[in-house]
Amino acid sequence: MNPTLLRLERALKNSSMLSQWETGFIESLHQQFKRRGSLSARQLEILERVEQDKLSDEARATSQKWQNNYDDEKRRIARICAEYYDKTGYFTALASSILEDPDYTPPEKAWRKMCENKYAKKVLAMHDADPKYPVGSTVMFRATADWEHRYAAGDKPCIVIATGGIIKSAAKGAKPYKVLPYGLAKPVECEERHLKVYKKPKKTKKASNDVPF
Repeated sequence: MNPTLLRLERALKNSSMLSQWETGFIESLHQQFKRRGSLSARQLEILERVEQDKLSDEARATSQKWQNNYDDEKRRIARICAEYYDKTGYFTALASSILEDPDYTPPEKAWRKMCENKYAKKVLAMHDADPKYPVGSTVMFRATADWEHRYAAGDKPCIVIATGGIIKSAAKGAKPYKVLPYGLAKPVECEERHLKVYKKPKKTKKASNDVPF
C-alpha cells in the first residue's frame, strides 16, 4: 500500500484522538488521495503536524494521562461551560459532545481553551457563588431590568423561589433566578443583576385642609 495512503488510514482508525476538524481534514485528504494519488506539500505538512501532535507515542501517553486524570470536578466544570457556550455560538461542537454524552472526555487542549478562558472563569465563579438573594427573599425589579419583567411585576414585591441554573452571560450578576411576583401565578425568570431588596414605597403626607389663623 502507498505509504501516504497508509498514514491517512492509520489516522482515521485513531480518529478518537483527533478533534472534529482534524478528523474532517484527514477524511478529505483520504478522499483526495484516492482520486488523484497525491497531496500538496502544505497538506502533507499539516498531516505530519497532526500525527506529531495527536498520534505519536508521546501524544498518546499525554492523552492517556489526561483521560486518567479527568475526574468528576473537571467533568462538572466542562458541563457548566458547555451549557454557557451552547447558547453563545462558540465551541459549539465541543459543547454538544459534552452535553450529549455524559461519558465523553474532551481533548485536554480543547478543554483548557473552553474552560480556562476569562469568560469561562467568570461563569464558573458566578455559578459557584452563593446567591445574593437566597430562596425566600423578598425582592423587586430594578429600573434597569428588562421591560417585560418590570411590566409583569410592576412595583410589586417578588419572592425568590429558585436560584442557579444555566448561565447565559458572563456579565457581572448574571446568576439565574426565578421569582414570583405577589398576586401572580406564573414565575418570572431573570438574573441577579435585575433584582434588589424590596422596600415599601414611602407614604406621601396628605395636604392639610386646616386654614392657619
